[in-house]
This record gives sequence, structure tokens and C-alpha cells, in this order.
Amino acid sequence: VLPDYGLFFFFLQNPALFPPKGLSILTADAATPWFASFPFPPSPAMIYLILAASWRALPFITLLLLAALQTVSNEVIESSRIDGANRWQILTKIVLPLAVPGLISAGIFAFTLSWNEFIYALTFVSSSESKTVPVGVVTELVEGDVYHWGPLMAGALLGSLPVAFVYSFFVEYYVSGMTGSVKE
Repeated sequence: VLPDYGLFFFFLQNPALFPPKGLSILTADAATPWFASFPFPPSPAMIYLILAASWRALPFITLLLLAALQTVSNEVIESSRIDGANRWQILTKIVLPLAVPGLISAGIFAFTLSWNEFIYALTFVSSSESKTVPVGVVTELVEGDVYHWGPLMAGALLGSLPVAFVYSFFVEYYVSGMTGSVKE
């Protein structure tokens, strides 16, 4: 049984109440010196895109993870406590392996949502080198009413390959996690 979090879930499920642009003003400038130590430091616009995509996916991912963690039965946790496992062992050896399908579903959803992000990337990234694949394909290969169909279709195919690769790579882990259950 979940505790009643009330206002926490209200604000979590309504990310429009805290627009990511307001968050980025506070965090992008503060995070830029930390990212400067990276071999290829991102620009503040890229930091903003990371924050915006994370903020937009947060409500649904929270619900997915909550549902995944609720699938672990209390009997399994209680039996591991009786067997002498501490809380860390219960989390790492019992709960997380049983919640793998939900964790993978949330990860795939977050990846797909951030990969297909278009509006924020179109608005805040102006240099051709920093554009994301969906924005780069549209802005660089469409000039007014002239569509360069060959490169446009090639860009669409190349843009969809990482998503297809992620789905095909994790589908066997997802299915094996769904079929390997613990008997009560």
C-alpha cells in the first residue's frame, strides 16, 4: 500500500507548473563549470535540452517505476528479512532484479522521448553542429517549399536506427524478465 503523498504527486504530474526554462536559468549556468571538465563540454543550450527532456519525462517514468516496484510481493521481502538479509541486500538482490522489466520500460520510454524531442531543440539550438537529428533533418534538408527527398529520407532512416537498435537490444531482456518470475 502506497502512502498518500498528496501535493508531491500533484506537482510531479503537472510539470507545466514548473516550466523547464525556469529551471534551466538556475541550473544551466551553475552546471556549466562542472561540464567544462568533460572532453567535449556541452553548451548551455545542450544542458537545457537535457534538463527539459528529463523534466518532461519525469511524471510518466515515475509512475512506470512505481508500478514496477509494486509488482514485488511483500511475502518475498518478508521471507528475505527472515532469512537475514538487510535492507541493502533486499534492494539489490531481490527488489531490483524483480523490477527489471519496469526499469527497462522506463529507460526505453525516456530514451525515445528524449531522442524524438523537437520543439525545445528547434527553439534553443541554432548552430548546425549542435542540432539534434530530428531538427537537423528538417531544418537543413527543407528549404522553403523545396524538399530534398533523397537526403531527407536517408536522414529519417539514420535518425530512427538508434531507437530501433535500443528496442531490439533490450527486448530479450524485457521478455526474460517478464517470464522469469518468483513463485509465492
